[in-house]
Amino acid sequence: MLAVNDDKKICIFSKGKTGTTTLQNKLADWRTVGEAEVDWYGIGPEHFNFISRQEDIVKYLDSQGYKLIFIIREPWKRYVSGFKEILQDYISGIAPEEEFLPLWKKIVYDEERLIAFIDRLFYLTQFICDGDQEQKHNWGRAFTLHTNYHTCNYLDFCEQFTCSYVDANDLDDFMKQLNLDPGERANTSLVKDIECIESALKKCKHYYLIEKFLAPEIKRYESIS
Repeated sequence: MLAVNDDKKICIFSKGKTGTTTLQNKLADWRTVGEAEVDWYGIGPEHFNFISRQEDIVKYLDSQGYKLIFIIREPWKRYVSGFKEILQDYISGIAPEEEFLPLWKKIVYDEERLIAFIDRLFYLTQFICDGDQEQKHNWGRAFTLHTNYHTCNYLDFCEQFTCSYVDANDLDDFMKQLNLDPGERANTSLVKDIECIESALKKCKHYYLIEKFLAPEIKRYESIS
């Protein structure tokens, strides 16, 4: 998510599953975008007057003296929540809307079936990194599952800036500081769904890869917190 207030020269940035849907819904007077790229006009130099990556806009606004605020969340909890989002996308792609919930329960609430489904997703989305990615992340393989907006690591991007951090646990207080009424959280998950997915992830045969992938993000998060 990217939110920009040009009058106050504030830029708020985050990736998915950090509570930012709730925040974005409240920022009526700000320019905001969720997981999409930015298509605003009149922001930055001429070469930004077309679709741009959110990260590129953040870099530009930093150079213009905007205050940067990054929303963060404990990486494992964010990953589990993000993986749920990915599962929803896959299942909704094969089930008509009226059949989604029965199929969701049939897969997610059956641990053996869910573990097999998760392992199959890892198998199907595996590919080899290019040299730059391997060197950057010390990681010989990447997964499209791990470049997804909801599961990707992003604190390595954030740490290059002089910025403020807001933990997702403190998002209500942050919204109050912006004179916003937090209200109820949007896009929240059922506890049972999260518990089932978390348990299955820990038991799937690719869990060691998840641990390796999240290790640098957890280290950065702990240093920030």
